[in-house]
Amino acid sequence: MKSVDVLNFVLPSNHYTRETVHFAKDPRLTMDIYQPSTATEKPVVIFIYGGAWKMGESSEYKFIAHALTGLGYPVIIPNYRLYPSVTFPTFVNDVALAIAYAETHAAHLSVDINKHGYVLMGHSSGAHTAALLATQESFLHNNGVMHKPIGLIGLSGPYDLPLDDPEVEPVFGGAPAENVNPLLNVNQRMPPTLLLHGADDDRVIPKHSKDFAAKIEKQSVAVTLRIYSGVDHVKIIASIAAPLRFMGDSYDDIAHFLSNLERHNDSASTPTTPMSKIQRTDQTTSTTTTTTTTTTTTATIMDTQ
Repeated sequence: MKSVDVLNFVLPSNHYTRETVHFAKDPRLTMDIYQPSTATEKPVVIFIYGGAWKMGESSEYKFIAHALTGLGYPVIIPNYRLYPSVTFPTFVNDVALAIAYAETHAAHLSVDINKHGYVLMGHSSGAHTAALLATQESFLHNNGVMHKPIGLIGLSGPYDLPLDDPEVEPVFGGAPAENVNPLLNVNQRMPPTLLLHGADDDRVIPKHSKDFAAKIEKQSVAVTLRIYSGVDHVKIIASIAAPLRFMGDSYDDIAHFLSNLERHNDSASTPTTPMSKIQRTDQTTSTTTTTTTTTTTTATIMDTQ
């Protein structure tokens, strides 16, 4: 039994309900939907797991849903097809299809993604996918998504992929850099963003988040960067789990970001923005770090489980 299975087993499930639905014909394309037992007026968090685009299952991330539903947020964790069965951009489109399904079937699901909007959240390669969806609206529009995200949370994401890396190249099949690197597509229509990274991450180096945050800041979009001393690629996500929060501050910073996002949306006239009516909205920029640890430009970027 994997350690994540043990972690999920010991977590109580008495504060949420869970349903699993198919959002497309492929048998792998299911999503787990978690609804807090006490109804709340909060946005849905769509969590995209990592695994180097080659591994992972939505059921392994119950601990993420446990943490976020405990804060009152509905959670959707979609599965997507993996390499070598598929290559880019199929796995990105799969996640977009899950969002579109949640929008069009909201009346029949336990969560209503249209009412209060949704936040994209991902770890590692999942953070890369979340960032692509937030920086390139065409992925959403072309798959039938009606609304843009209201927030982006990225944990240890490789936002500037080295396309000649032997792990990356076969997955992305020679796609142009401008199509696959969120860093090259930062724009003023991006949602408020939280970027978390471990200073000790030697799998996806912190430079990815630092450079991404700097580009976002230049577009006058609200962005917060946290670099955690003593935290690596695994601890940054593990510390979200209730028994492991001594490992880092990811949970607290995510909770704070989501709370601020709610207050911003409560003051807005509409909680979601249709894809056809997206306008520029300048935000007050906040960029902070929690360590002065320096990083190199070595392109060690991929996930491990």
